[in-house]
Amino acid sequence: MATLIVLRMDIFKNKKIAGLAVGVVLLGLVYYVYSSSGSSALLTSSEEATSPLSQEILTVLGELRTITLDPALFSDPVFVSLTDFGVTIPPQQAGRRNPFAPVGAPSATPSTPSAPAGQ
Repeated sequence: MATLIVLRMDIFKNKKIAGLAVGVVLLGLVYYVYSSSGSSALLTSSEEATSPLSQEILTVLGELRTITLDPALFSDPVFVSLTDFGVTIPPQQAGRRNPFAPVGAPSATPSTPSAPAGQ
């Protein structure tokens, strides 16, 4: 009987240690989240924090917006003489009525399932 009580106390002691370890980990996680969130902002909208690469992208975008297309290009004889070599796809049936039915099986509309024979 005494060994049973000692055995139960060991299990209780292990649960205390595990609970204490989980509590310490949670407290450490909470401290990490709150201490890192207040010190620096991840996203800034100021002009000072822009990188040279983003400046280059903005410059190219500004240059692209200034491009104009002359509508006379579409009436040019060279443009009009271009030929479309596209292929016309004929209309086809969209698919089988029941795509999960075995191939070659008649495509009937599914009926309501009946109760199993054992019930």
